[in-house]
Amino acid sequence: MTFSEINNKLTTINSEDLLTSDIIGCCSFLNYEDFLKCILKVAIHFDERKKLVVNEPVLSDQYIFWPMVKTGRTRTEPDVIIILHHPENKCTLILIEAKYNSGKSSEADYNVDDVTDQLARELRIIEEQQLYVQLSGLEGKEIISKALVYVTADDTIPQKSLSDSASEFMKKPRGTKYKKTIELPLYWLPWWKIEDIATKAEHYKFEEKTKNRIIRHIKDVLQAKKLSRFGGVSIINFEFPHYSYTSEIEDHVDMKYHFLVCVPPISYKYSKHENAKEYNFNSFFSKITYNYHIRE
Repeated sequence: MTFSEINNKLTTINSEDLLTSDIIGCCSFLNYEDFLKCILKVAIHFDERKKLVVNEPVLSDQYIFWPMVKTGRTRTEPDVIIILHHPENKCTLILIEAKYNSGKSSEADYNVDDVTDQLARELRIIEEQQLYVQLSGLEGKEIISKALVYVTADDTIPQKSLSDSASEFMKKPRGTKYKKTIELPLYWLPWWKIEDIATKAEHYKFEEKTKNRIIRHIKDVLQAKKLSRFGGVSIINFEFPHYSYTSEIEDHVDMKYHFLVCVPPISYKYSKHENAKEYNFNSFFSKITYNYHIRE
């Protein structure tokens, strides 16, 4: 767990693998309905932009971290494979490949026959029976749906990267049933959406305190890694100060001034330069209003 990172302690463990094990590992301690279901629902298809849908009820889930799968002359190691078990010995296969500061570990190479792009190779794992049978937990199961979910720190979908992966998978067929790239079960999910879900989930307290602590930890880790989006300025509620003045001269017309100090609105501008995000806040001077009243 990355309590060390939250408290700014250095670690020698690869930060990308550490982030994956921490966030997805936390999901494995929660029921599917409590958190993972919410995450998968916001993953979008790389082409159609449709959201990932799991139609069948989920009885249980099984997490396999960093499985080593033989893919031809090489071996492929996805970050996590999640098996969602449904009634009647059916299941859904979810492969998660997560990135933090880096992109894909390998790109397409059309000078060789083998599939070389990282995501294209991982698509093979969930699409080719001779590959996914290497995974434990699928014995006697009917796989009714599959998805590869690419989790990144991007603000917007890395379209070219995903399209390149889909293109190589289709151009180097290994008995695939798909006719068009749009049919591929390839999805994208940003870390900031997971943080947003965790932040919102904090407002709906579970009866089990442990669940609340796990979700809070997910939120804290992603915020510490700056994998969240600006959510606006919180509303500040406080009493407005009032000032009054009354003349003490008896033979003078009694005058009373009432001052209300108003808190100005806060405006902000958002700009993005390459990988840097910048928020510029500009506030205005306080505006003073007053009421003038002559007492008869």
